[in-house]
Amino acid sequence: MCGDMIREGRLGKNFDDEVAKFTSSLDFDRELFEHDILNDMAHLVMLTKQGIVGVEDSKQIFTELKLLLKEGTNALDFKPEHEDIHMAIESHLIKKVGDAGGKLHTARSRNDQVACDLRMLARDKVNVLSKSVVELISSMLDVAGKNTLTLIPAYTHLQHAQPNTLAHHILSHVDSLFRSLERLEDAYTRIDMCPLGAAAATTTSFPIDRSLTAELLGFSKVLENSIDAVSSRDYMVEISSVITLLSIDISKMCEELILWSTSEFGLVELDDAYSSTSSIMPQKKNPDVLEILRAKTANAAGNFVSLTTMLRSLPQSYNRDLQELSPIFFNGIETAILNMQLLKKIIVTVKIKAEAMNNSCSNDFSTATELADLLVREEGIPFRTAHQIVGAVVSKAVNEGGDYNSINSKLLISVASEFTDLQFSLSDEQIKDALTPLKAVESRKTLGGPSPKLVKEAIQKRFESLSKAETNVNDRVQRLSESKKQLLRNVDSILGV
Repeated sequence: MCGDMIREGRLGKNFDDEVAKFTSSLDFDRELFEHDILNDMAHLVMLTKQGIVGVEDSKQIFTELKLLLKEGTNALDFKPEHEDIHMAIESHLIKKVGDAGGKLHTARSRNDQVACDLRMLARDKVNVLSKSVVELISSMLDVAGKNTLTLIPAYTHLQHAQPNTLAHHILSHVDSLFRSLERLEDAYTRIDMCPLGAAAATTTSFPIDRSLTAELLGFSKVLENSIDAVSSRDYMVEISSVITLLSIDISKMCEELILWSTSEFGLVELDDAYSSTSSIMPQKKNPDVLEILRAKTANAAGNFVSLTTMLRSLPQSYNRDLQELSPIFFNGIETAILNMQLLKKIIVTVKIKAEAMNNSCSNDFSTATELADLLVREEGIPFRTAHQIVGAVVSKAVNEGGDYNSINSKLLISVASEFTDLQFSLSDEQIKDALTPLKAVESRKTLGGPSPKLVKEAIQKRFESLSKAETNVNDRVQRLSESKKQLLRNVDSILGV
């Protein structure tokens, strides 16, 4: 068969079965089946139009390629000696149409063929990943829009810092996801370059048209240098780095939801569908899905290291090591897509305990900074002095078992006398307003702050940005769909259909 035919001239037919299994990429190559057929079709359309392969031979091959595309991988004989999907398909064609089938590989190498297939598959997968990020962001914005007045502490060092809103907190994650979405869109332009026609490493002496095959396969441009075309996998590293950043975002959100769902925090309750119980403790409701999600995000960093380590020591041009990159890279994309989709389901079903969140801002002294700022504005003292006074006031209130409601002008003036000779004139009403969490949040009107009015505007802006991002992804998908239709029309034209 075809694998033996490749070896026979130089190496003979003997090929150790274990070696054949070891070097075969067929387990992964099923993913490339449709792309390899389209690759074959585009290459043959070009060969036919350039007069390199005769129309009659092309018709025989196109007929079988169309049938094979319809039948799927079950029509192929996946023997290890075929080595890869390209040989399995070529062997199938030769079996069906004889010598004419062997003409398909004219002016082409498996090196540029697989490089092209992988970029085609990567385009599709990145589009799916981008859509998954868009959908996750959209669900988060929906939740944020419903919680612009839901108070929650802003944390630093995992300690209550200042009053915040849940909506503002969610937007902090959303904006990070947006940056990765932009990175995916930018990286897509470096995937969308066609290596076909580079052949093994130095192109071919046949008068091929690389621009035509690039157009037929929906690529934006030709990946020009032939050596770079067959060996470059930097787009895999680039996308893997974006996935690593996305995974950090996902892991952080999982971690927060896990913490917030504990009895100690009690801020959210996970839906039963995304929880489990204990084999021995019937009262337990464990965040298992989030925990597994959190663990799976670690794979992204491992994949990134694997890809860079494999590539770092390769001499330029094609090396068989590159075969080992593909399963790692595409598994990373699939995992990232699943992570996004699952987290979206969790977020849209989680029960937010708004009362507990609001209370968590009332049972601490997270508005202390507002009181210090009030002293600076109204009494004209340095902030550092105000910081000392308020710190001492809080300490006294805590020691006496009070909360922010126990702070009044009498206590403030008494403590302030230890730090300054100035006489303060703040009223109890002014102090209360400064220490009330919702009023503190409403006062944060600086760009990027948690003021409900600002946050509502920010949510609307992000919905608008998301709509543009979604349109860009849909346009990419539509372009690929149209190029496939155009390619099949070219095939039918040659067939006279």
